[in-house]
Amino acid sequence: MTMPKVVDHDERRREIAAATWRAIDELGVDGTTMRAIAERAGCTIGRLNHYFDSREDMLVAALRYAHVRAGARMLTAIEGRSSSDALRAVLLEALPLDDERYTEWKVWLTFWAQALNTESLRNEHRQRYLEWHLLVSTLVADAAPSLSKVAVQQAADSLLATVDGLGIHVLMSPAAGAKRQAIRTIDTALATVLG
Repeated sequence: MTMPKVVDHDERRREIAAATWRAIDELGVDGTTMRAIAERAGCTIGRLNHYFDSREDMLVAALRYAHVRAGARMLTAIEGRSSSDALRAVLLEALPLDDERYTEWKVWLTFWAQALNTESLRNEHRQRYLEWHLLVSTLVADAAPSLSKVAVQQAADSLLATVDGLGIHVLMSPAAGAKRQAIRTIDTALATVLG
């Protein structure tokens, strides 16, 4: 008697989210069809429908997948560091300074445009941005304990805006010079915030 195959449904959803992410990287959001996702996931469209109710649900899962991966990298980057070094590490980890993060930014920009007209993507972006803001504001508060709560929030807002702007700049000018300038700009912003 053969035993039925045990399927880890959460892992399968992550695999489909990763396949969706790859399809978006290659084809853009508009070109990412159910067929394209199924091909990259190594399954049928029917199998996709078993795990997700719609293409939009797969897009949200792909966005969440990328944010979870980026968050895990950030947490690894801050291990064993002082508060100010951890803050710097997190901000630099958010920038497109290597191929993996460059791809993330490229796809995130595509998602940002799509989110303007898709409430579920907009809500997912909003939730992930709140988590990102909480991490940065916590690190700012730890690195600069003399700052008031309002000043911590303002500093976090400023640093996140700086990262967003630098990320777009590096994405559009991926040469090493733009990356070095982005790192210098983060260091300058941190010096301003932390005193």
